[in-house]
Amino acid sequence: MRDGADGRVLLAIARAELLATVVPALAPEHHYLARMIANAMAIAARELADDGAAVGELRALIGAVYAADPAAGPPPRPEQPLADLERRLAADLRARRFGPAADAPLGRLFDHQLAARLALANPRYLTRPG
Repeated sequence: MRDGADGRVLLAIARAELLATVVPALAPEHHYLARMIANAMAIAARELADDGAAVGELRALIGAVYAADPAAGPPPRPEQPLADLERRLAADLRARRFGPAADAPLGRLFDHQLAARLALANPRYLTRPG
């Protein structure tokens, strides 16, 4: 059991103090760097907020690609680390092992990955109109 604030909360507090107290005290030529650090802290906090559900969804999407095109090889094993699944998928894509049957699940996988990266790096982008 943990006592006290978790990493997300600590990063949020440190980021808020950096922006509210430290940045105004810095020379103007250092503001950009300090804001970059604050943005990196916000991204790290969002990564920590991932509760593992995203990993399960990613595993399911990769599994759907292999299920759609059995000629590409056996479906992934549940105990395989996600990094291994991603390396296998990348190697199979480079080797052109997937046929047209895998196009739709690959599209869903790529859409999911793009949305996940945007949610970490620039979450407001996903809420913009148009």
